[in-house]
Amino acid sequence: MTRPCLDEALQVGDYLPVASYRVTPEPRRPGEGYARIEWLEHIDAPSFLDPDSTDVYTNMADTLVAVYCQGVPGPVLLRPGDHQVLTEVDPERLVWDAAHPSWPTSKPVFVGGQVPHEVHWSRGDLAGPVGVAPKKAGVPPTRRAASFTKPASALQIGDYLQTHVRFPERDMGIDEGYQRVEWIGHLSGEAIAGLLADPAWANGAITLVTVHGLSGMLVLPEKDVRVLVEPNVERVSCDKEEIWHDGPHLELTGVVDPDPDVQHAKDTVCRPAAPDDEADLYPTVFSTSESRTLHLEGVTAVRPVPAAALPWPHGLFMCEYAERGKRLARTYPGGRREAQTAHAELFAGLTEEEFAACPYHQGDWKAIAEAALAFAEVNEDEESDRAGELYDMEHLSPHDREWAQAMVGDHIWWDEGDTSLTNGQHRLCAMRAAGVARVPVYGRHLPGQQLDDATDAQEHARKTVENYWTGRLTELWGAGPWPERLGPLFARRRLLRWALPRPDRRPE
Repeated sequence: MTRPCLDEALQVGDYLPVASYRVTPEPRRPGEGYARIEWLEHIDAPSFLDPDSTDVYTNMADTLVAVYCQGVPGPVLLRPGDHQVLTEVDPERLVWDAAHPSWPTSKPVFVGGQVPHEVHWSRGDLAGPVGVAPKKAGVPPTRRAASFTKPASALQIGDYLQTHVRFPERDMGIDEGYQRVEWIGHLSGEAIAGLLADPAWANGAITLVTVHGLSGMLVLPEKDVRVLVEPNVERVSCDKEEIWHDGPHLELTGVVDPDPDVQHAKDTVCRPAAPDDEADLYPTVFSTSESRTLHLEGVTAVRPVPAAALPWPHGLFMCEYAERGKRLARTYPGGRREAQTAHAELFAGLTEEEFAACPYHQGDWKAIAEAALAFAEVNEDEESDRAGELYDMEHLSPHDREWAQAMVGDHIWWDEGDTSLTNGQHRLCAMRAAGVARVPVYGRHLPGQQLDDATDAQEHARKTVENYWTGRLTELWGAGPWPERLGPLFARRRLLRWALPRPDRRPE
């Protein structure tokens, strides 16, 4: 279990998160992702922060906390605020970690750093972690992922840096303890003297690192660090999509962003070839080849999707016709697929007057969709003026403009192949009723792949219901001519459905 703790209230012996969830075919290990604080210092009014920074965390940092954790290759300047700490730890690990420190007690490293001697007032009743045996020990892998060492100054964005070694090391997962580098910055010369109480600690250079899963800036002196030779491609794809922090957690004076080409050249000199069986260490976590391809080769963005390719609603809450939808759903066996088909049947049965009575349908949805798609196609960084014009949408009425700008900020979410939407059911219904051919949808998809052309929404709804009942009869009676003939009849005559056996009915 975990509890929140303010950065200034952290103490030696607390177990702090140093890694996030990793995409892996193995289960998460007991205690994974947390490391014991062995030493910490408070830095009042840190003078090394960039006075011209506009970053909110940098500006609010009246006091910074630097922590030195067991198995972590450098101190971490924590971002201000709450952090989760473990309250239960394997008792053997508690003993081992305390007896094998990575950071022997010493004087403060950072300019202005002081060792806290009092319990912080906001710590409350939070005690150190108690020894609780893990629920399930991990199964040691056949071998761990291949790695190599290189100087910290040769790190590059995309490296998987070893940020933690956990006890017992033999229990660690295939690539546990390695996290993706998302930003690096270099300090040299006088900038080092502005950061460190003893500049000699840097060994000539400081490399600042933002690492996926670490809520702060890792500060590395010039020494060898360990990185993976060939990371799990499925994990890399996920980590690149779910960026932890795009840039530094704190902005320091004198930081230089290194040239990516120079860093790549340094890495090429050091990096060995991967073992032939390296990829075999990672069985896929995906159940189908299609879902794996989407994960590895897909992109996440707004794109136009035919309305007929999108799922029907599974629940239109606060809808004028919600009760009618529920009554229709009761003529189906229970389940999400059945609820969605019932909503397709509801859509096919509504009149133009009934659609017009719903507030979601009161707008020029074709113009709204076109405006949202036009904005999605512009590059905001390269064409900021054009993007501003397209976002203003002055050609729309105030009411329609409000809807269109909501489409930009509050997307309809749908990953290709998903069976339901996670947002935007009402708006999709309105666009279907308005005859919108292609709907602006945000989500994961394969670029360049063409989905089926749009079809009339009413016809699509009727076909959805007919296909469902044809399939249902085929499940009950087996393949043959009768399901094909009677499926459309069951779609139109609801009373016939009650004669069919229902898996959601309890036996008498």
